[in-house]
Amino acid sequence: MDALEASNWTVAGCLAAPHLLYAYIWFFPRSWQAIFKKRSVEAFETVAWLLKIIQALAVAYWWLLRKPTGLDLAAVPLAAWPIGLGLGLFGQWLNIGIFQAIGHAGVYYGFKLGHTIPWVDGFPFNVVSHPQYVGSVATILGAAVLVWSQAPAGLGGLVLYWVCLYIATGFQESKLHVE
Repeated sequence: MDALEASNWTVAGCLAAPHLLYAYIWFFPRSWQAIFKKRSVEAFETVAWLLKIIQALAVAYWWLLRKPTGLDLAAVPLAAWPIGLGLGLFGQWLNIGIFQAIGHAGVYYGFKLGHTIPWVDGFPFNVVSHPQYVGSVATILGAAVLVWSQAPAGLGGLVLYWVCLYIATGFQESKLHVE
């Protein structure tokens, strides 16, 4: 296996890692609580953030192996800026909104980890279902639009895979209620 092929597996695993954590805590919250006790939500948030950093590093590694010259922001087509930034800002608007609406304990499965989380019908839940995941997908798509003209081969597949991970996690939360 060469470095490019290995980087495909590396990035696939790193992109999946947070979603595997979400699934583990979704399906086995008591085992997570047994380890972290009253700090279960804080531990979840910390590990999730660390995995997000690893995701970003893995994507950068994947990119740089294929395009060692990196990314030239000056070469981004003018038309890509409003679309990419618009998607990214929309995504982050949703992500900020969910933290404001249900707090960190709500975002990090607090209802499964012993916290009482108020039900919220307003923003951002009145915009889309799963606003955090829709926001993340919009942010990913916005970034892809910005870099598309310079992207190495395979970026489309990587983005599609990443989006599918969010779809799977949203499905898990909507359809698979296990306590």
